[in-house]
Amino acid sequence: MKTFKGKTHYEVLGVPLDAQAGEIKRAYQEALTLYEENSLVTYSLFSDAQRSQLLQAIDNAYHTLSDNARRSAYNRMLIDTEEVSAELFQACNPHERPAASTLRPLPRQCDLKNWVKIKWAEEKIRQCAGEIMRQEHIAGKDLKQLREIMDITLAEIFAVTRIPTYVLERIEADRYDELPAEVFLRGFLKSYAQTLQVDPMSVVVGYLKRLKHAHHSSQNCK
Repeated sequence: MKTFKGKTHYEVLGVPLDAQAGEIKRAYQEALTLYEENSLVTYSLFSDAQRSQLLQAIDNAYHTLSDNARRSAYNRMLIDTEEVSAELFQACNPHERPAASTLRPLPRQCDLKNWVKIKWAEEKIRQCAGEIMRQEHIAGKDLKQLREIMDITLAEIFAVTRIPTYVLERIEADRYDELPAEVFLRGFLKSYAQTLQVDPMSVVVGYLKRLKHAHHSSQNCK
């Protein structure tokens, strides 16, 4: 059963470590809309039990992060258990950061769209993207390679697209039998591509060609 197990409250809501109250509330409301029973995006992806667990995790994340005392204690727990480094919290809170700090701001601490534009100025990224986009078949591992070379996390993709993290993981791992219906998959691939600022149509067509080829090969082996 798919849950948010292993995810921090920040990842569950898709917000940065320095998220303000308004941002947290907005992310909470968007998450409820995405996972509620009548959601057109996820209605066919979960059983009632799975949906209940997801909504419970979302609710717990919101009530923890929206309460200053509970959030402070939770942050300390994340640091103590080494789930999140103290340096990342320092990067999110300039007033707590040493003056001589050379920490590079994380992508989630700045506007993702501008971050991607900055990364596109790098030759290695343009070369990587060019090689991938010239392929007739595009694999999930290709998309993952491009995302990682841009220093972008799945949590950041989720924050922008609202595509469930577990769906992004399945797309990147080419777990075709676990993907949503094609009508939803097309939209997810388009949003993913737009976030990385590559041609959405090429990604959709290339990924679906590979998926259909994999299904065809699997049937021939039976």
